[in-house]
Amino acid sequence: MNATLGFVGAGNFTEALVRGLCMAGVERDRLLVTTRSRLDRLEALQRQWGVVPVRDKTELCRAASILILAMKPQDLHEAMRELAPAVTSRHLLISVLAGVPAATVERYVDGAPVIRAMPNLPMAVRAGATAIACGRHVRDEHRAQARALFDLVGETVEVSEEWMNAVTAVSGSGPAYVYLLIEALIEAAVAVGIPLEPARALALQTVLGAARLVRDTGADPADLRHRVTSPGGTTRAALAVLEARGFKPAVIEAVRRATERARELGA
Repeated sequence: MNATLGFVGAGNFTEALVRGLCMAGVERDRLLVTTRSRLDRLEALQRQWGVVPVRDKTELCRAASILILAMKPQDLHEAMRELAPAVTSRHLLISVLAGVPAATVERYVDGAPVIRAMPNLPMAVRAGATAIACGRHVRDEHRAQARALFDLVGETVEVSEEWMNAVTAVSGSGPAYVYLLIEALIEAAVAVGIPLEPARALALQTVLGAARLVRDTGADPADLRHRVTSPGGTTRAALAVLEARGFKPAVIEAVRRATERARELGA
């Protein structure tokens, strides 16, 4: 991945991707960032990661071949009003705006390829999960560029765009569900008498190890759960509480609501 990247927006997404790319060895002078109002974030990114701040969007288009749209969805129109006149067919636009279809971005540019992407926060440590969906004008070389970019910071899958709102709910928002579980495990460990630091270490390694076991062995999570659950044992007692409190239905409903919210944002 040897293209120059132009980030439009200096929020959490940009920070996470910049961090992951820097960890992957991408040259800092190929990471250009512009923002309309978050100048404090821009200065912080420059100070910490050595990105190149760009104040003018026309200049950004001139210098970068891949433009990453990372502003808030409601700011898309204003940003594209400034960007669109300088966008040409040599550019690849990658939109990470939740709920916004590729076709919406395509309406602002004249035939430039647009890829809709949904990464997640662990890309900051090169452990991200990114789904991409290609717009009408995307060719194989554009697809390869996008995959090369996100493969540097995790795992990339290509999906039909009709799935992207659900992807947003599952993997885009998904780390927050896991963080909530980790918080609960730590609080529970402290509540039953374990000091905070070992409680934190045990909770983190438990979640990390459980995920790695599924990934590295290819085992079905349900089968692994059954292996851990002895009849009449401690795990069975704990799972009975989670089942009685509706743990799995609550997760399913959370993902369903997040999917609906992604659709609402797109509208």
